[in-house]
Amino acid sequence: MRVYNALFAATSIITLLCIPLISKAEDIRLGFTGPLSGPSALLGHQLVNGIELGLKRLNTNKELPFTVSLIAKDDGYEPSRTVPIIEKMVEDDNIVGLISSVGTPTIVAAIPTLVELQLPLISPFTGSSMLKSRGVSSLIFTHRASYQREVASLAKVVAQEFNIAPSDMAIFAQKDSYGEITVRSLMKALAHYGLENSSDILRVGYTRNNPSTEEATAKILTHIPQPKVIFLISTYPAAADFITSLDENGVSPLYAALSFVSHDALSQRIKHTQAKILSTQLHPCHNDLSDPLVKDFLVDFERYGSTETPTSAILEGYIAVRQVEQVLLYFRPSRAPTRAEFLSYLTQYQRLHKNTEKHVVENTLLSQTELPIWLELKNHKTGHTYCGDTLPYEFLRGSL
Repeated sequence: MRVYNALFAATSIITLLCIPLISKAEDIRLGFTGPLSGPSALLGHQLVNGIELGLKRLNTNKELPFTVSLIAKDDGYEPSRTVPIIEKMVEDDNIVGLISSVGTPTIVAAIPTLVELQLPLISPFTGSSMLKSRGVSSLIFTHRASYQREVASLAKVVAQEFNIAPSDMAIFAQKDSYGEITVRSLMKALAHYGLENSSDILRVGYTRNNPSTEEATAKILTHIPQPKVIFLISTYPAAADFITSLDENGVSPLYAALSFVSHDALSQRIKHTQAKILSTQLHPCHNDLSDPLVKDFLVDFERYGSTETPTSAILEGYIAVRQVEQVLLYFRPSRAPTRAEFLSYLTQYQRLHKNTEKHVVENTLLSQTELPIWLELKNHKTGHTYCGDTLPYEFLRGSL
């Protein structure tokens, strides 16, 4: 009897120990790395909120025999912290992919690790051309157009629609791979509109995660003539400090900003200035009820969201999850897929649907050169905002 009881007890212990393992097998985990502390923390938190919102929709609908969860880690927007975090999430948390991870310098630092681990990266919050590098491009699945296309779009509107010559332009850029690569793309784009030498454009900047803008502000204020437009290739905290400093000195040119820079977090910080911000956006306007995706977003936000208001960054994270949802529901695996199986689903879906869909969710797996770009212009002096494919006459002529 004692032997039987001992065996029963041992079996019970083994059963109890196996329960967590069974529950783990019933879900898959996605990882996020980004700034959850430091100057850009608000962006990171809003992206995570959007991811969590999309996951609530996916898991509540219960169309899959497993759940999808998120492991979010703070790398402070510092490349040296990103790689160890990713390796630990793969080893300890068994993530099958990364989603909406933030930043060019951090993602560039992680490329060798992504390749070594064959870890897919879904909708990274960057448009760096490095994502097209051999070896890693097959691991990237994004709904965001490249920075090259964003700056080309901004250059065209500034030069052709606002009729501003390169001699009246300036650039405010972060001093790292994000800034350098994107500035080169901008110079190439401006060559089509009369720029002969890159030194003809005033360039000012700052160090990543140290948005001290006094020197950049001073250079703009003392430059003759003062620029009519300043391109922002920065983070939103640095841009906000720079714009505010110039505004306090009575200078408020047109600012042309990448989507990485211009979102609700920036608008909140410069709402008392007279700034006019022209920006590219890589998703429909987040209050555009005519778009089915945005309509879903607002419905889900009302149903599952917190007390905060919906923002473009929350929408970004939500779109990324909708991409995952779309792929998983297409293949409908009978169990939680492994990392290799998940990558295979993403790859197969891309091959099957490339160039066949027009809606932004369907566009998520197209190549970067084919993804749509919207334009947004906010006039903080008048309070007028426009978002769409092209800018209306009133904005171009400055009457709004």
